[in-house]
Amino acid sequence: MNNGKLEFHGSIVAIVTPFDRDGAINEKLFSENITRLMAEGAGGILVAGSTGEAWALDTAEKVRLFSLARDVMGQDALLMGGTGEIRTDRTIEASLAAKEAGVDAILLVPPYFVDRTRESVVAHFRAVSDAVNCPMVIYNHPGSTGLNIDETLLDPLADLEWVVATKESAGDFHQLCRLIAGFSDRISVLTGASSRQGAFGAMMGSPAFVSSVEPQVLGAEGIALFERGRGADSQAAVQLQKKCMLVDRIMSIGTGPANLKAAMEMVGRPGGHCRSPIIELTPQERDRVHGLLEAAGVRTVE
Repeated sequence: MNNGKLEFHGSIVAIVTPFDRDGAINEKLFSENITRLMAEGAGGILVAGSTGEAWALDTAEKVRLFSLARDVMGQDALLMGGTGEIRTDRTIEASLAAKEAGVDAILLVPPYFVDRTRESVVAHFRAVSDAVNCPMVIYNHPGSTGLNIDETLLDPLADLEWVVATKESAGDFHQLCRLIAGFSDRISVLTGASSRQGAFGAMMGSPAFVSSVEPQVLGAEGIALFERGRGADSQAAVQLQKKCMLVDRIMSIGTGPANLKAAMEMVGRPGGHCRSPIIELTPQERDRVHGLLEAAGVRTVE
């Protein structure tokens, strides 16, 4: 049985990290975003995920944001922190610091860029589990890591003492369904890419989303996608999912999360800037994002 088992529910929002033009973290906008999302019904907050530009943050900055998020949210709300690094020792160091800062769970990508074997990936996560003693969520994002954590690889990971969940963001709905069916009695299978498949993941029994696009553009309406998927009115769930999919088209313009941050600003939410090498959208790209939001029926303020 896994230690530190957590109850996941609803839309856990993978928040952006707002930067100023000079690259400094804008803590005011960061805090405002969390306060607003929690008031709108978010089931928790993920800090320093891929949407939060984890790659652009050093460990000290992450720890500061984890502590700030905990202060803003209070002690009862679910807080997850991204601490994955290429090196195992650095992952352990960041994870211990995150635990000390008050996160409820750490989100871990597998080592990326380096050559890996199944055995080395399992050994990496086992070392973190043994050293940190904090609930772990395995983050499957093959588009960024080049590694797909499918059933055969997740199987030994699910047996590790502190692994409590996986965030499934491969974008393969068939794989999501297989993982929900095959692993839900051992760990929680959290639906990623929820703007494209969230309602259907909820219908299949996923206990929560880890979502970024629809809650930070649509607010309470986007956060409601999980409950719609779990509800009796399947047609209402499908209609909201369609709207979220229309909004998700903004992610094909420019580079993420600059596209998401631009959309957030257009609807009056605190997006901020990105850190280099991510560049801002061009005026033409911003016009396209604005047009897609309007086409999806989203009210804009600019």
